[in-house]
Amino acid sequence: MTSLARLSTSLVLLTLLGCTSKPVIKVQAQGVLDKHSAEAVSGTVPVAITNTSPREIELLEYHYTVAVDGGQVWSGRHAGELVLSPGLDRHASLPVVLKGTWPKHEPVRCRVHGSLVFIGNGVFDETLVELGYRPSASFEGAVELVPAQSAQAN
Repeated sequence: MTSLARLSTSLVLLTLLGCTSKPVIKVQAQGVLDKHSAEAVSGTVPVAITNTSPREIELLEYHYTVAVDGGQVWSGRHAGELVLSPGLDRHASLPVVLKGTWPKHEPVRCRVHGSLVFIGNGVFDETLVELGYRPSASFEGAVELVPAQSAQAN
């Protein structure tokens, strides 16, 4: 391999691995159940996202799974639709639908795990996306989904 090829390969690897650091995503302790039927409940799982990069990042899409009592109940995708400035925090609400019979006024304890696809906010980053490069940051945590009436009382 020529020295030019090695230099090019090194620059590409450094760019791919070091351009933008991953955001930190934390699942919040309490979410909300806002609809209840005989077949399912629906609600939202709140997450907090912190941009630890010195550059803006664009949040593209969340991919996540919600499990109750160790069994997978919901797999979802949700658009990121946000450009996050360096050092800032934002909150997002990930929609969930839990099929089955659930007590109407009782909280549901569950675990959430997933990933957030993001890119740096620049022309070079967009070119990498066009080439198929999709960096992601993973998240996981426990959340208690409480009925909306209980959440408003807190």
